[in-house]
Amino acid sequence: MIAVPALVAAGLIADAMRLRRRLARLRRLPQPRRPAPLSWERPREPGGYDVISADGAVIAAGVRRAAIAHARDTGLDVLGLVPADLPVTRALDMLRHTRDAGFATVVHTELLDDAYTGDYTTTMARLHHYDADTGHVIVPCHLTPRAPAYKGRAAWLQGLGVSLAQALVPSILVMGLVLAALASDPQWGPIAVIAYCAVPYLVFAGTPLSPRDLHRTALLRPVLTPYTWWRTLVEDAPPWNRLTWRDPRKDEI
Repeated sequence: MIAVPALVAAGLIADAMRLRRRLARLRRLPQPRRPAPLSWERPREPGGYDVISADGAVIAAGVRRAAIAHARDTGLDVLGLVPADLPVTRALDMLRHTRDAGFATVVHTELLDDAYTGDYTTTMARLHHYDADTGHVIVPCHLTPRAPAYKGRAAWLQGLGVSLAQALVPSILVMGLVLAALASDPQWGPIAVIAYCAVPYLVFAGTPLSPRDLHRTALLRPVLTPYTWWRTLVEDAPPWNRLTWRDPRKDEI
């Protein structure tokens, strides 16, 4: 019965286009004109802003300056930095549930002094309760630690008020629909599987966001997705999500 696979495939494509439209709202931060050395330990930035980031995130000094300049020029209090190489799983979570990638953010120092908790996730959660002008940009550098996408996923989502049920149940239901389509018509069922695998390409191809694991995740999605569910559920405070912080108050020049 071709109707079931066709409907499932159409639904997957429609959802991918919805996420792509949401992604299109994110602008790319211009590449800094002059290269600067990579740096993690740095003093507080001048101009009333500071950059906070997760342990393992590496931000070029020029990109940091460009991000601060963008926040200042646009009058933003909080500017989330979305890594251009954000893994597929994390990027889809971001587009579905929140626009915060969970790796680095430019924050006005007055807000940061009031909202700082010593932890990136809880600090960002507190900032969401402020009446602050917020924006997000895709940064042309690699911020994400070289670790599996599920590392720190549960803590990041829960810190933003997104339960694991909200993140995993829809994904499980979609996988169930794909398997049902395959079982309902072995001849045409693969259409739904192909559409399922094509979703990452439909969302990210030709956009400023280029997930580092795009091809692997797309081609192996029916296998990797259940594995990611399991690892997300059993993961317990992964090392690179245990954030190392310096109190911004100690960084005053």
